[in-house]
Amino acid sequence: MTHNPVQGAYYPNRTGRILMSGRLQMIILALLLSAGIPSLPLTARQAEPDSVGLAFVEEKTAADNATGEEKLPPPLRIVKNNAFREGEKLSYVIRYGPILAGYSSLSIPEVVEVNGHPAYHIISEAWSNKFFSRFYKVQDRVESFTDVRGIFSWKFEKHLREGSYRADQYVVYDQQNRLAYTEKDTMEIPLYVQDVLSAMYYVRTLTFEPGDTLYVDNHADGKVYPLAVIIHKRERIKVKAGKFDCIVVEPVLKTSGVFKQKGRLVVHFTDDERKIPVLMTSQIYVKAFSLGSVVAELEKIEGVPGY
Repeated sequence: MTHNPVQGAYYPNRTGRILMSGRLQMIILALLLSAGIPSLPLTARQAEPDSVGLAFVEEKTAADNATGEEKLPPPLRIVKNNAFREGEKLSYVIRYGPILAGYSSLSIPEVVEVNGHPAYHIISEAWSNKFFSRFYKVQDRVESFTDVRGIFSWKFEKHLREGSYRADQYVVYDQQNRLAYTEKDTMEIPLYVQDVLSAMYYVRTLTFEPGDTLYVDNHADGKVYPLAVIIHKRERIKVKAGKFDCIVVEPVLKTSGVFKQKGRLVVHFTDDERKIPVLMTSQIYVKAFSLGSVVAELEKIEGVPGY
C-alpha cells in the first residue's frame, strides 16, 4: 500500500508494500501558529484520534467555551493511534557486548500544548551504570513534542553528555511553512517530517506485515534523511520483561560522516496494536572498524493497558 502524502491514508500499490510517498512534504512549526489553521480534508480511511488525545481535545474545548478563549486549532491531519498514550513508560537495560553498560527509558509523562496544539511530550533517557561510567560516562536526554492528532513533530531537543563530549540541540518545526528552525540555521523540510523519536512512535501506529517496507522522512542534525523501515519476520523472544510474540523491523538510514550505519539496527516490536519496542540491537562502526554491538532489552512496562 502507499501513503497518501496529504491525508495520511493508505491504499494498495502493485507490490503490496507500504510506502511513505517520496512526495511527502513537511511544513515546519511556526513559532506563532494562529488558531485559524485550515483543517485538511479527511478520507474514509482516516480514523479518530486515540482516546487520551481526544479527551485532552474535548477538555480544552470545554474550558475554552467556558472562558470564551480561542479553541484548539483544527488538526493538520489525523492519524489513528491505538499504540501508545500518555503515561506509558518503557524501561531498558543496555548491554555493550556481554557487559551491562547502563539503562534507558522511553516515556510519555504528559500531553502539553505547543502553539495551541496538543502534543505528546516524549522523553528518551540513557545513562551508564557506575562501572561503565569509570571508562565512559553517558547521561543523554532526548525530547520530542509530537502532535497528538497527526503524530508528527512540532519540537525536538537533544542533550548529550558522553565522556568529554557535550552537545545540545533545539529544533522547532513550522508545519505550515515547511521550515525547520535551529539555533544556527533555517531549512526547508517535507510535510509531516519526523524527528528521531517521533519517527519510531509514528511507525508504531502503522499496520504492516513481513515483506513490507515503510518510508519516512526523518530530520536529524540539520539534514533530512529518507528512512526505510524493512519488515522482516515474526518470532517469539524472551527478555527481562517476559516472553513476547514480535515482529522484526530494520530501520535503514542513509547518512554520511564519521558514524555510518554499516552494521544492522534491528528492532523487535510486539506483534499487536501496541507495537512496543522489546529489543533493539545495533552495531557501532567508526569508519571501517566495528566497535561491537549494543543491545537495549526491555525490563519493565508501565502505563500500558493489557501489560
